[in-house]
Amino acid sequence: MDIQKALLNFITDGVVTCNHLANFYDTFHEDKEFTDAVKVLSRSIVIDMGQLKEELYHSEDAHLLGAVEYMQKYYPSAISLIDLIPKEKRRFVH
Repeated sequence: MDIQKALLNFITDGVVTCNHLANFYDTFHEDKEFTDAVKVLSRSIVIDMGQLKEELYHSEDAHLLGAVEYMQKYYPSAISLIDLIPKEKRRFVH
């Protein structure tokens, strides 16, 4: 899949999981269009923290980690992508 198709899927879905973000980053972070893609994503996606919290709840780490720590442990690429989105444009759904 190329970066434009991946972006279209994100925009169509609207809400994305940390797994989607991590896969996108891992696949396309070296693509010449990646910076432009991040700009588009920062205007059009919402990150599904509810899914992350549900995943954490059912994990072995439920009593050890909070949501952010869980994301840092299991989805470091998602963190890398989120860090590229300006703070004022980051949107989360719980």
